[in-house]
Amino acid sequence: MTWHPVRGTLVEKDNDMIQAVIFDLGGTLLEFNPRHVPWLEWEGAGLERACQYLIEQGYALSQEAFVSHVIHGLPERWECAAQGGDNLRLGDIVREACAALGAAPDDDEIEEAIARYIAPLDQGVVIFDDTLDTLRALRARGLKLGLVSNTMWPARYHQDELERFGMAPYLDHTVFSADAGVWKPQPGIYFLSLDALGVDAAEALFVGDMPQHDIVGAQGVGMRGVYKQNRAFVPDGVHPDAVIARLGELLPLVERW
Repeated sequence: MTWHPVRGTLVEKDNDMIQAVIFDLGGTLLEFNPRHVPWLEWEGAGLERACQYLIEQGYALSQEAFVSHVIHGLPERWECAAQGGDNLRLGDIVREACAALGAAPDDDEIEEAIARYIAPLDQGVVIFDDTLDTLRALRARGLKLGLVSNTMWPARYHQDELERFGMAPYLDHTVFSADAGVWKPQPGIYFLSLDALGVDAAEALFVGDMPQHDIVGAQGVGMRGVYKQNRAFVPDGVHPDAVIARLGELLPLVERW
């Protein structure tokens, strides 16, 4: 039996049939950084484009100072959001960097700066070769499918990706942390998905590539956690219910569970 810390109920994790599979996005269904550039360097390409746009609007910004301001605090702010602290949204960090450098773009300019930031990063996104086949096969088995992603991007950009890669028709519900205001591994973000799908935690499994967020959070609310191997994120004391190298390996797991 497993205690639900949020709902305050007991579930029989080992005896419930799987009714839903909930996925992480980046590193699990889509590869955002296929060249495996260091994370902050990868972000830098977007920051430079955003800053260049703002300079073109007449703001006296130093691109080096703008990028440095964001990069310096980004890892700590990301982890703070994951641990239940302040939400992290791309528009906020662009606005804050401008304010620190004496600029005050209006809302429309911030929105365009966000679009410029995302464009070079989004262009490199690819879908894993077994993503669509796996989603189709799970749906054919009558399972509900969800997505829960930690991201500071506005949800609409990720929704566009899901449409572009043909994934949207298979996903019954999606949750993106910046819009939801809650991040993995906090329990609330999982329950947003579980409640929308109409299943209990013991009837669902979560698939993700970042053990300390994806697996710890899922197991903490009573879900099974499946770790999709990623050389950038090792389990390090986390004990997934299963480990896969490819999404196609999910199918026999679901059949067994």
